[in-house]
Amino acid sequence: MPPIEEIEADVFAELLAADDATRTDGDARKQLQTAEERAALPHLQAIALGGRWMEEDFFEGYGEELELLHGDYARALARQNPQVVDAECRAYLRSRGTPIEPASGDYREVAMAVLRAHVRAYEAKLERHRGKVIATPAPRQGRGPTLSEAYDAWKTGNGARGTKKPSGRTLLEADYAVRRLTDWHGDIRLGDLTREKATDFRDALARSPTRLPTNLRRLPLRDLLKRDLKAYPLPHGATVNKSLTILAAIVSHAEMAGKLDAVPGFKNPFGKGTKLVVDARAEEKRQPFGTADYAAIFSTGVYQSGERPRGGGGEAAFWLPLLALLSGARQGELAQLRIVDLAQDQETRVWYLDIGTSGGRSIKTASSQRKIPLHPELERIGILRYRQSLLDGGAKPEVSLWPHVEADKEGRQNGPWSKWFNRYLRDKAGIEDPTKVFHSFRHSFKELARAARLGEDVHDALTGHTGGGVGRRYGGFGLKVLAEELARIEAPDAVRGLRWDRPIAD
Repeated sequence: MPPIEEIEADVFAELLAADDATRTDGDARKQLQTAEERAALPHLQAIALGGRWMEEDFFEGYGEELELLHGDYARALARQNPQVVDAECRAYLRSRGTPIEPASGDYREVAMAVLRAHVRAYEAKLERHRGKVIATPAPRQGRGPTLSEAYDAWKTGNGARGTKKPSGRTLLEADYAVRRLTDWHGDIRLGDLTREKATDFRDALARSPTRLPTNLRRLPLRDLLKRDLKAYPLPHGATVNKSLTILAAIVSHAEMAGKLDAVPGFKNPFGKGTKLVVDARAEEKRQPFGTADYAAIFSTGVYQSGERPRGGGGEAAFWLPLLALLSGARQGELAQLRIVDLAQDQETRVWYLDIGTSGGRSIKTASSQRKIPLHPELERIGILRYRQSLLDGGAKPEVSLWPHVEADKEGRQNGPWSKWFNRYLRDKAGIEDPTKVFHSFRHSFKELARAARLGEDVHDALTGHTGGGVGRRYGGFGLKVLAEELARIEAPDAVRGLRWDRPIAD
């Protein structure tokens, strides 16, 4: 919400600007009459100088109206009762995209500012009516672009060839962050976004649960937080910080474009001090799967009796856990794979997973871009036969490797699948330990790599970690070397008897 003094100044200026137009255009009946009709009404005719003034009878009536309205507004102000400008207050907030909460103290403050502006403006109008020169204030400047204007500029970029634009995934996350901030503070000018306002929004976002049903997800943030939300999990601190990081980038883009130079002492309100302090060891608290867990997971119906739950996305239910266990890839990386991303290197003849950004995919960090050779056990189980079955069925190489995985409303394929897997892990495999989730396969891969005595630099190259420093770029490992190293990893016993022999569903 804009500062109270800005609201009062805006409304005052708008009322005087409207008075300017009325005095210039005069009786509105002129705009509703033809030239012939005006000729029959001499006092409405346009005469010298275009007739851009008030006619005498309209001037008298307008003055009486000003006296009456000024009296109403002044009495209301004396009684501290802003009800008389309720409609005007709502219209002002709506025009600025600011949430309307009539029962809140903030709303009363805004309404009183609007009322004070009306009293001052009608006093000025009466002075004008007595012939005194009262200038109309120029529109307020110097508070920078609105949030929506800054967001549009950030999405567009500067247009220069080769400059980076937000990815599709980032835009989806940005849409959410901007929508929620607009829910909370309206289409506020960036110059009015203080650290206090940013922190207030952060705390509200941290109270906004995830996995909400559609009817709740569509509610404005203020309305949502009035509901009983105990049944839904709160967002992870890292998720909240991701939204704040995107908002910081939008503000920084406006800063670099010079849009905030006129705001004295402006500092990006979404800097480090605003972000939540997240336990850096949270990921470490996720435990790897053990021998008993492997036996439980790979003895379920998906692996033993051909079950293909709809939520599991057909063959993705079978392959994603195996790929994660024997490649160390993240769930999001695997879920985005296309057929063409399971490829064979023409020089070495090594089959590999191409983890990258082509085809609209996204990766966690720049170091995440890599090629992971296929573990021999994956080839034995039948991943290449599965790939060929898709091509034989008429699929194009650029389509998803998992055609039956459903995306959420934001277009993310890994979201709904992750929810299904967590349910399957608890309900079917019977693994109740909350520290064991899909990401545990990545930790399991690390343990298997250590047991095989793979060098840490090789391990980092396979998992997409940057490791310790500048020298740890691991760019020198060829596919053949990585394939030989990966083959040293022994697959768990529960995996060795598996075989994929079910054709892709129509």
